[in-house]
Amino acid sequence: MGNNGSKFVKKIVSPFSNTIDSTGTDHPRSIVKSNSPVLVISRKGSMFFDEDGDLAHEFYIEVPPLRKGCKATMKKVLHNLIPQGEVAHQYPRLHVDFPIILHQV
Repeated sequence: MGNNGSKFVKKIVSPFSNTIDSTGTDHPRSIVKSNSPVLVISRKGSMFFDEDGDLAHEFYIEVPPLRKGCKATMKKVLHNLIPQGEVAHQYPRLHVDFPIILHQV
């Protein structure tokens, strides 16, 4: 039963590191290689600027009622919005595809 557990762990760990070869032996000098950068300094902003220069995730305008006695409604603005662009992080962060599991003890 322990043998099956070892195979299961190897299948889980092998996509994340290149330190285990097909024979199951560890190579301490092998280095995990990734094409993605390790640290991320900026991200794409998720907010928009409107015509007045206000910054928000969504913009709404109030639509007056068509007849007396009805309530006013809100309509979402979809036009004339400018994306925020690149936003710098306060401190660098690890990339999502960083292939090493970090654990705080």
